[in-house]
Order: sequence, then C-alpha cells, then structure tokens
Amino acid sequence: MSGPTYQQLDMDETEKDKLLPSEKGGVQCCTPTRFTIATLSGLVCLLTAALFCLIRYPVAPRSIGNIGRTGSIVFQKSSEDTLMGLISDIHLDPSPRDCVGNSKYGVFGCDSTLGLLNVTLEDMARNLQGSEDRALLMLGDAALHQAEASWDSSVTLASIVTVFEQFEHHFPETPVFPTIGNNDLPTHNSIPEISWYSSLLRYFEESLRRGGRVSLPSNFREIFMYGGYYSATFADKLTVISLNTNLFSAKVPDRNTQKGYAVSHLQWLNETLGSLAGEAVIIGHHPLTLSLYGLYQKQAGQASWRLEFFEIFREIFNQHHGKIVGMFFGHEHQDTFVVERNSGVDMASFTFPSLSPIYSGQPSYGIAKFGESEPNGERKLKDIFTFHTWLDYYTVLDRKPEFLTYRSFGQILAVKDLSFDKMFKKTELIIEGSDGLKTFIALKGKIYQERYVPKLSPHLFYCYTTNFTIAAFVQCVEKFGYSGKPFIVNS
Repeated sequence: MSGPTYQQLDMDETEKDKLLPSEKGGVQCCTPTRFTIATLSGLVCLLTAALFCLIRYPVAPRSIGNIGRTGSIVFQKSSEDTLMGLISDIHLDPSPRDCVGNSKYGVFGCDSTLGLLNVTLEDMARNLQGSEDRALLMLGDAALHQAEASWDSSVTLASIVTVFEQFEHHFPETPVFPTIGNNDLPTHNSIPEISWYSSLLRYFEESLRRGGRVSLPSNFREIFMYGGYYSATFADKLTVISLNTNLFSAKVPDRNTQKGYAVSHLQWLNETLGSLAGEAVIIGHHPLTLSLYGLYQKQAGQASWRLEFFEIFREIFNQHHGKIVGMFFGHEHQDTFVVERNSGVDMASFTFPSLSPIYSGQPSYGIAKFGESEPNGERKLKDIFTFHTWLDYYTVLDRKPEFLTYRSFGQILAVKDLSFDKMFKKTELIIEGSDGLKTFIALKGKIYQERYVPKLSPHLFYCYTTNFTIAAFVQCVEKFGYSGKPFIVNS
C-alpha cells in the first residue's frame, strides 16, 4: 500500500519545504536508511584510519613506556655533558632499487637506503646540538649484506666510502670513531690482508681528526695496518678503544691464523689500558654477549666470540675495570645489555639496534651521555637514549620519517648513572624485587620493539641479562627448572 500524499495530509507549502527531497517525490538518494548506512560507513573508515595511526605511531611506543616529541621531555642534556652518538649496522645499499622499489627511505627486509641514512644523521645532529663535547661512535657494518657466494669487495668498499662521506657532510666538525664489522671485510668472516686495512685507513683517520678534538698515538697507523684496531683520546677526557672483533669471531674458519692475531690484539688491549691515566670507552662490532635472537627464536646458544678469547678479555677487564666506563657493540640489531659479576667485579656490555631494517627492526640510533659524578668527580656513563622511527608507518604515508625516543636504560632501571655495580643490583631485581615484573616488561618492550614477542619469561630474560657465556646461562636456566640442552650449540 502506498503512503499518503501531501494533499491527503493537507500540508501547506511551508511545511512541505521542511521535508526531505525524497519525500517531495524527488530522486531517492538520501532516505533515512541510506543516510544512516553512509554515515556509519564513513565513521568506520575514519575509525579504521585513526586506529591504524594510533596503534602504529604514538600509542604503540607509549604502550611500552616510550614518549615521543609531543610528550614529556625525556632526552635532557647539559652543555657540560659529553655526548656520543651511537650508530650501528647501517648496511648501506648503494643501489637498493631492486629491493625497495620507489621507497626513498627503505622497507622492512631490505638494507638501508641513502635517504634513510641522511634523515637519521640529520636527526642525530639536531639532538647532539648544544654540547661542546660531542662525537660519534660507529659500531661496525657500514657495508650492505651480500651473499657469500657472490661477495664483491668493491661493492663493500663503495658502501663504506659513501657512509663516511655522509658523516663528513652532516658532521663537518665532529669526530667519528669507527670500528670494523663482519660485513666490512673483503670476504665474509675473514682475516683481511694488510691491503684491506690500508684501503680503510684514510677514511678512519680523517673521521677521527675532524674537528681537531682527537689525539692519536704516534703508532696509530702501524697498529691499524696490522690489525684494524686503534685507540684515540677525545677532548683529553675519554679514550676510545676500538676493537676489531672480527679477530675474535666464532665464525672465522681459519682458527690458526685467527689465534695469532687475536692474542696480539688482546696483548695490545692490556698494554693500552695499563698505560691509560684517565677513563676509557671500549667499542666493537661483535658483542661480548650471547645472541638474544638465537636464544629465543632458534633455541640455540650462540656466542659471537670464541670462548678462549672472551675469557682472556674478561681477565683484562677485571684487572683494569676501574678505568672502563662503558662498552658498546652492534651486530645483533637489538637494543640490550648484559651485566655479570665475576670474581667480585661487575662487567656490563651494551648492544645497539641497527639502522638497517633488513630484519624488520625499526631503524634506530643512540646517544650516550657522559658526565662527572658526585661527590668524587669521576667521569661516568650517565645514561643511554635510543631513538627510532616507525618505518612502516611512514612508508604507508609516503612521508619523511621522524624519530621518537625510547625510555632510557637509566629511566627503566631508576639509576642516576649506568655504573656497572648499580646496573647489576637493579638487574637482580627482575626476579627478586616488587618492581621486577614492571622492569622486565619495560626492558622486553625496549629490546624487541614490535618485531616479535617471544615466549620469554622473567627468569629466562634474567639468565640472559646476567650471564655472558653459554655455560653460565645454561647453569642459570637449569636452576630455575628449564632444560639447558636446547641452548647448547656453539661454544
């Protein structure tokens, strides 16, 4: 049955004008039902877009304890602080188009583009402004990943040279302390010939001398040409000791050749620390720690260093630990630390995340803040901040990436400085203190970002964070009722 006509309702013209067009007999485009559906559809689209942005951008970082530029100021600095930018595993691909397509800043699963490196160095330069004492620590693997079967040393060198050119462009008056990674070699996991170190010497030395704040020992070139390592003092305050950890790597096949170079390297380290009057920072590529990825993704205990070299290193550290204020490494593409008490001496080592997004990690860099502590005035590592960009978010929007800062290790552990003894006491609280679970969750979120959420208990995480060797880790996990057998693979 049809509805009543206007005549039947006996409405006047004024009342008719108040009706919807469809009720006047026009085109039925906006009936109440269709209007409701269109409105709901629009709201759903808006909510979906909003949820995507919130989850991917500001909420995700904050949900694991991160605060962006729009939140409270987290990264505070003083003109009296010594600031050292930290960047690791750049893995610059000079010709990335086959992998990233038209994406200027790169995509997950590929190495870094020049655009990503530039926007990162721009942000780092901005955050290092305001400090008279500033430098960069480059923790190895400037070069891209290559398949071992088709390794091309000329491509490796071209990648390294481009990275150093960008350092010079963005930091014309700031020294850079580089170290050699396992991809910065003429062939993978090799002991290079002197000619390879000779090709790197110019770029290493120029980057160190930039700004005129670094003093080099008289035998700098001789030492570097022999083994690719060196020491250099920044602003008469901190000596940076750059290790060539390739000489200690568990993956070098020629053990006989490796041992001779490794022993010489460790003897040099002992002598360098012994003659040092002030404080030292040790940098390298392969971390002292076990592989966190290997432990929790492959259930495999993987050590980057051969055990015999690590044990000698630890003896040297125990002898000179009072002079060492920080140890920084890369290679693992993760943001973590391990602290262990051995023979009454606490030793802590920090491992930094990568710039390269090849393993689906958000591109990152760090800033370490050094300063004098009260009341004795010793120079200490005050804190470490990590900055990251949500690459997948900006890739979708086709926008220039911006960087956020994670909560620092000092903020998570609630310590005024990252001295090794304080860190060990705080790490013990992961399984003992009332705030242990909160600390565990914050550290887990900081380390893993969004890549994967492994089935990781506080006890397993505690055992990783307080043990450097496979044997010590296995002993720890067995104490808590876990089987150590799955973790024994590479000693």
